[in-house]
Amino acid sequence: MNLKQLLKRAGVSSNIIAEVERKAKMTTAQQEIEHQEKAAAMAKMMLNDVMPHLHSAMTKTPPSKPKKTIIIPD
Repeated sequence: MNLKQLLKRAGVSSNIIAEVERKAKMTTAQQEIEHQEKAAAMAKMMLNDVMPHLHSAMTKTPPSKPKKTIIIPD
């Protein structure tokens, strides 16, 4: 049973039902926005922690392979 059916069963007027549904949708939308903001902040924090290590890893040159010498018998 959803909210609208519950309120109708309780005998609440349709204007109040519409207002309660609007308020519930607004609260859900606000919570979604807050969750997205928290997720974005966490992602930024993780990137800020990783970027110096990533930058230093990219600037290091990989060790060159040792030169192979072929010894020719005399």
